[in-house]
Amino acid sequence: MEGAMPVLALVVVVVTAGAVVVSAHFRKERVVDLRRWARTHGWTYAEHHPAPLGDAALPRPLGGRSPRFRHVLTGRHGDHLVTFFEHSPRPARGSDEAVHTYRVVAVRTPGTDTDLEIRRRDDAAGTAAAAAGTDLEDAFQLSGGRGFARSALDRDTVEWLLSDPRSRSFPVRFTGEHVLTWAVMRLDPDRALTAADYLIDLVDRVPARAWRTHAAGP
Repeated sequence: MEGAMPVLALVVVVVTAGAVVVSAHFRKERVVDLRRWARTHGWTYAEHHPAPLGDAALPRPLGGRSPRFRHVLTGRHGDHLVTFFEHSPRPARGSDEAVHTYRVVAVRTPGTDTDLEIRRRDDAAGTAAAAAGTDLEDAFQLSGGRGFARSALDRDTVEWLLSDPRSRSFPVRFTGEHVLTWAVMRLDPDRALTAADYLIDLVDRVPARAWRTHAAGP
């Protein structure tokens, strides 16, 4: 039995080392794939970035300490400047929360100091209201700058939000000079373009007066 212990320890070391090597290989392979995607689409790629959206305020689920922003892709999609990245916030000290990786998709907006978050309500009443196309605040939870919300979410934009099924999948936050959406998943650039299309459709529906009048404050 005593003789088996060194052998077992050696096996553990070998298996652990093998796992590290395999993990490093897949990380390197992923970087190569994302750089290739960036070159093909005329975008730029950075494996790490300290603040890909500058001073933009990320949604609360993406908080935490010592944020890590990885796999940052930036480029033009149509007429819009778009940024994709992965974000893995560390839970607060003493928390037993698991570490999640979020895919963040952001589109530059004409505004410079916007603040509005739009989330679909999950409750049954909200779902029923959305299906009936009745009231924005029955179907969505809004927080942030109310003045910007009043100007940006005019009747046509509200009707579009209530009727577009993509609003169930993409929470939205206007912050600074960006509008973004997030989800718990790794970054797949082609899938991220689908989220970017939704954000661009939303930006294009915001009345121009909203950017001019309410971009600088609530």
